[in-house]
Amino acid sequence: MSDDIISKKGEVIGQWNGDDVADLQKILASARQTLRKNKDKVEHTGIPHSDQFPDDLKDFTAYILWAVDKNQKVLVGSGANRTETVESIRQFYANDEAKASLDRHNLEE
Repeated sequence: MSDDIISKKGEVIGQWNGDDVADLQKILASARQTLRKNKDKVEHTGIPHSDQFPDDLKDFTAYILWAVDKNQKVLVGSGANRTETVESIRQFYANDEAKASLDRHNLEE
């Protein structure tokens, strides 16, 4: 698998080896100004190593998940500006599903 980070226009803007999302966060932050100047951007779909996402998080849509590293840390947020653990996202996802289920149950009564 390639380590290339691909912009929306198809340009390679850097490399990320999948080891640490903190490295990816720095790469994206440093490329942001150049990308804006070129009217380009990176979306989460342009990040390599998507195979590192656990299956249960592949359909997560509450907020953007950019990448998961080898230590189960996740780069998140629309600006790729926060990190969370896989476990904390799972807990959020479980709670969100539980709330939605409760809401559906209350509507049926």
